[in-house]
Amino acid sequence: MAKQPAANYDIVVVGTGIAGLSAALAAAEMGDRVALLEKGKKLGGGTSLSYGGFWIGNNHLAEQDGEKDDLEQVLSYIRYMSGGYSDEAKMLAYATRGAEALRFFEACGVRLHVTRGLTDHYWGVAPGARAAGRHLDPDLTSIRTLGPWQDKIFIPRDQPTEMTLEEVIEWGGITDPANWNWELIGKRRQDGMLGRGTAVVVHFVRELLSRNVDIRIEAAVARLTESNGRIDGAELDNGEVVRARKGVVLATGGYDSNHEMAEHLEGLPGWLTQFPDTLTGDHLRIAGERGAQTRTIHHNFSVFLGFHVPKVHPEDNILFRQASICEMLCPHTIVVNRDGRRFGDEAYFQALVPRLREYDMNKRRHVNLPCFLIFDQQYADAFSFAYRPAGAPIPDWVARADTLEKLGGLLGVDGAGLATTAERFNGFARKGVDEDFRRGAASWTLASAEVWKNKGENRDEPNPRLGTVRVAPFYGIELHPSCFVSHGLLTDANAQVVHQRGKPIPGLYAVGNAAAHTEYGIGYQAGFSLGSAMTFGYLAACHMRDLAPNHKPGDAHEDLAFPDTAARNLG
Repeated sequence: MAKQPAANYDIVVVGTGIAGLSAALAAAEMGDRVALLEKGKKLGGGTSLSYGGFWIGNNHLAEQDGEKDDLEQVLSYIRYMSGGYSDEAKMLAYATRGAEALRFFEACGVRLHVTRGLTDHYWGVAPGARAAGRHLDPDLTSIRTLGPWQDKIFIPRDQPTEMTLEEVIEWGGITDPANWNWELIGKRRQDGMLGRGTAVVVHFVRELLSRNVDIRIEAAVARLTESNGRIDGAELDNGEVVRARKGVVLATGGYDSNHEMAEHLEGLPGWLTQFPDTLTGDHLRIAGERGAQTRTIHHNFSVFLGFHVPKVHPEDNILFRQASICEMLCPHTIVVNRDGRRFGDEAYFQALVPRLREYDMNKRRHVNLPCFLIFDQQYADAFSFAYRPAGAPIPDWVARADTLEKLGGLLGVDGAGLATTAERFNGFARKGVDEDFRRGAASWTLASAEVWKNKGENRDEPNPRLGTVRVAPFYGIELHPSCFVSHGLLTDANAQVVHQRGKPIPGLYAVGNAAAHTEYGIGYQAGFSLGSAMTFGYLAACHMRDLAPNHKPGDAHEDLAFPDTAARNLG
């Protein structure tokens, strides 16, 4: 294929989740000519499927909200969360400059607010944890502000995005949609208003379009280009070369949808992706060809259990139900292994993560994978399953039986063991204390215990986070592991990719899930992923700006004959 003439820019960003969007917007605001490349047909990547939360310590929005934070407490919390797997310089960059990045993007027009009702996950346990102020939510915004680009945003299916996370919590949590304000949701839907991860994407894309950033869809990168020992651009699958005078930022997300790579690098059998099918590990290939180092965060706690909701139409996008923060939080549910045994506190999913990696030397298999969600008719009557309203029929792709023994046979689970486990659990539910795993003791949840009262057959059960599993029919479905990936490119505090010889690769940066999360190590905290991605996207742009302090916007771009890039991209 004959190569097309190169287009010249200051910075090329690959990927349009929050990591790429923040790097592109920061660079554009600093006066650079930016090309933003998206492999798929829609913008947003994994960010569109997220709840849209950012964790930023010691931020000005919390202070305005009456929540005074302290940097030393922020550092104490992240150090605890890291479990010894953080890089000190990169951790300090996230902790100290996240608030700076937040102010920067607020000045650009991106609007976030404090998420009331959501604590640090380890509040009451970890040093430096706080009950409020560090988790931020995007303001609702209209997709119609994007004009013709509104059809280019990835919108999740079968789950309402017309609300903030704070509202979800106020309305009873993600497991009880009957209490949501559906009239308000319907009005917002008519007006094109969005919240959660889709709102994040809309906020950033709107500001990028207003700055004439050249956004390209279906622009997959085949390889990086290099000149005089410096990465100076990217060659696309169609042969076009896109030059980058200052550098290339890889923000491609992880390798979640590359099943072979994911199972190999995560070591968790039965892997399912929770992200778009474009996240196939391209960054590892194209940066690896240039000598990039990688790192694995062992014992990564960002592992969820869930299942795919079958497609209704062939063109439907992937829908991964995170049972870990939905069904498993509710009463009348348990999670068991193939022996029919519980192995942790189902309502606090991080407690299960180390158990998922246990391996039986003699049986030559994982002890707790595969595992299965078990629930009864009490749950089906009172709570949402797979985004369906409470009380809706459980779909026929879920196994069911009149006894737990029969259900075990359908699932490949020891039926006698399952029945014994349920009987023991029911005793705990009646007493209100889980003597095996202390279920219900953790303070963090996305489902309100208040709305669980007076639900289920035993209305006087003392601990609403338990709830007996004893009313037929009984239901079961296999749960599959998925996570914010454990393996990525090694980067420094400026988001520069590090070479095998230990020095940064000139002109090459990686942010978001394309980079190993050495800023916070093993710990999972809602908002870490988006918060750090936004911070290091900003820091990558700052570093490239500082390398060329005398740069004048527009230099070396006389060959670009398309001032209205938004119109050009839409043809």
